[in-house]
Amino acid sequence: MQKANSQKEMDLIVEKLVYGGYGLARSQDKIIMVENAYPQEHVKVIPKKTGKNLMFAEVKEIIKPSTYRIQPNCNHFPTCGGCNWLDLKYEQQLIAKTNIVKEQTERIGKISNFYVKDIIGSEIICEYRNRMEYTFQFDQKNQEFKLGLMQNDSKNVVDLQKCLISPHIFNKIRNQTKDFFQKLNLEIYSDRKNRGVLKYLVLRKSFSFNQIMVIIVTHTEYLPFQKEITDFFRENFKIYSLIHLMNSSKNIVLRGPYKTLYGEGLIQEQFDNFKFQIPPTSFFQSNYNVTKKLLGYLLDYFKDRVSYSDTLLDLFSGVGLFSIYFSSLFKEIESIENSKVSYKAAIANSHINAIKNIRFYHDTVENFVNNSVDKKFDYIILDPPRKGISQNEINKISSIVKKAVVYVSCDPSTLLRDINAFLSNGLKLKVIQPFDMFPHSFHIENVAILEKNN
Repeated sequence: MQKANSQKEMDLIVEKLVYGGYGLARSQDKIIMVENAYPQEHVKVIPKKTGKNLMFAEVKEIIKPSTYRIQPNCNHFPTCGGCNWLDLKYEQQLIAKTNIVKEQTERIGKISNFYVKDIIGSEIICEYRNRMEYTFQFDQKNQEFKLGLMQNDSKNVVDLQKCLISPHIFNKIRNQTKDFFQKLNLEIYSDRKNRGVLKYLVLRKSFSFNQIMVIIVTHTEYLPFQKEITDFFRENFKIYSLIHLMNSSKNIVLRGPYKTLYGEGLIQEQFDNFKFQIPPTSFFQSNYNVTKKLLGYLLDYFKDRVSYSDTLLDLFSGVGLFSIYFSSLFKEIESIENSKVSYKAAIANSHINAIKNIRFYHDTVENFVNNSVDKKFDYIILDPPRKGISQNEINKISSIVKKAVVYVSCDPSTLLRDINAFLSNGLKLKVIQPFDMFPHSFHIENVAILEKNN
């Protein structure tokens, strides 16, 4: 892919939205991916990158806008990378996401004439996120201290004042934290120089108990002005936990050793009667409202099929959400998690909820399934990272499951790739149910259920 001649303007009609948030158009047998463009819009674009059959372009002028385009109530859109479709009516976002999953089911999954269910939406489409990761940056050119989200297709930070998808309290904390840290005059980490102190401000919220966790992420093992920083957050905000995380990773925000500066060192969430402790670095679904719907959907599936003698294997189990929530339906459950922090939290959560039929393993999924060829499980549920799982893992999972595999994924592309591999191993695709875990973005959560042909 080469940088295109930015002076070569093109008139296009956008056909549809595709995964990645782009509007797709065509010109002389070349596919054009257009930023911030919607179906049936007539746009004038400027090419940015071009290849043999594919081009990326940005809108210079909207000649005829879509009837579904609306005025976004955000001063930072579309420069900020936090949202993609903030100026598209929510009903059309849902239609577009359902169509994207259908298209990828045929194109990537190579499954034709399969009915993908309409996406299940979110009642809450603003202030829905329970975690936000803000980046510290010092703009050398403008001599400006920034704290915000990364700009689209750039390493520059957008200095936010208000974000519509984050809780109101997050905006208040971010704004006051920026002013406070600017006065402390701490050195901001430079990725280019691999030097500095401040990297990220991460905020997490429990929607069940209205608990707030503040995580200060630094490149250094020490946190200068630790007492002053602790006093600032303790006195100005009703926080539940304040964490200092020491992070040497250039790609992953919540990785590294941490210490609790104030509070419990975690937050708690509840689904029905089950309580979960969530440590600072553990993964947890970002939309509480839709996570409840996803759990309810799977509960309905299991209740109609599972007998008490059945067993469940929970892979990539995190803090034990699925294992614990579905524990009463199964005779035995085995729960596999590679993160030591999440593994310990899962054990603690089982004790909190008085669950005794789960065995927890601190292990990689690949290592566990490779060593489990002599053991069978009636059901297997997995919620892997965005990249999906390997062919070897798919082969092993297919060989040890007796009834069904439940695959939860936030990336339809890798999900459909893996589904295709499961089909080659003799499983049959029963359902794909999309969930809108991420309103105003192109991301789509999916539940796919594959049953064994017995």
